[in-house]
Amino acid sequence: LAYDMAERHEPLLPSSAFACHMDLPRARDAGLDGAVLGIVVTPRKVRPEQLWALKIHGKIEAGVGIDQTLETLDLLQSIAERHDDAIVHVRNAADLDQALETGRFAALAGLEGAHGIEGSLDNLRKAWQRGLRMLGLVHFQANAAASPMTAPGFDGEGLTDFGIGLLAELERLGIVIDIAHLNRAGVDDVLERVQRPFVVSHSACHGVHATPRNLSDAQIWAIAERGGVLGLAVGRSFLGPGGIDAFVAHAEHARKVGGEELVAIGSDWDGAIIPVRGLEDVGGLPHLTHALLDAGWKTDAVRKLLGGNALRVLREVLG
Repeated sequence: LAYDMAERHEPLLPSSAFACHMDLPRARDAGLDGAVLGIVVTPRKVRPEQLWALKIHGKIEAGVGIDQTLETLDLLQSIAERHDDAIVHVRNAADLDQALETGRFAALAGLEGAHGIEGSLDNLRKAWQRGLRMLGLVHFQANAAASPMTAPGFDGEGLTDFGIGLLAELERLGIVIDIAHLNRAGVDDVLERVQRPFVVSHSACHGVHATPRNLSDAQIWAIAERGGVLGLAVGRSFLGPGGIDAFVAHAEHARKVGGEELVAIGSDWDGAIIPVRGLEDVGGLPHLTHALLDAGWKTDAVRKLLGGNALRVLREVLG
């Protein structure tokens, strides 16, 4: 949510690096009917001039934690209201189905990291009231709830007491739990405690490309067993060498380990990534469809990856 998604944008840098990967016009051209739009909150107080990504749109003031979260949720709501013939800010399963039935874009708000609620369940409820419907427990830095897999010295620390309480409140409110970035001990805590399906919004398979952000086969299997969804990212750091063929290789591996009900697209577009060739922006989705079919995927399995699996989880959790 760094710019007005209702307007068409062009890549800022060569190789479509870092940003401007998706907007509503290009999504519509590619046949994309909806997406979870990630809110990234600065982990500490910064000067306004440092918020370069947020200043692209020019509507968000410098903030920290819950203030920035709420301001960004309000931004999405204002965009949806200005373009109510084209966008639905989805808050429940009925909104989701209505958007799909009427041909409008289903926009769901997600938050990357519980630091965006500042260790407060009251703040979580405020964000829910403003439309937050997915929450990643952690981003790049440890917070009051959890520690990331990339934080040295935090590998063995699971969820905090606040993090365990947060899980219960997320399930009560109907907010999808996202374990992307979460360390192994935290994943184990989630598997032990949650009742509903959850997601890994953007990751890939360690068995195909060995990098700390990717999931082991054991983790993939455990997520599938709980009815969860693994969103495969399109960044080179996740997929490794290659282009669309690399995405297909990860999809094949994830399906082999966890079944075809597991796999989804978790692009991480506009997430400061460098996409692989052929998936430089949302316009690459039709090419991905053809690549999967050419690799021998049945039509039903392709439909599940392109949205069916994610819709199943969203409908169950949002209620």
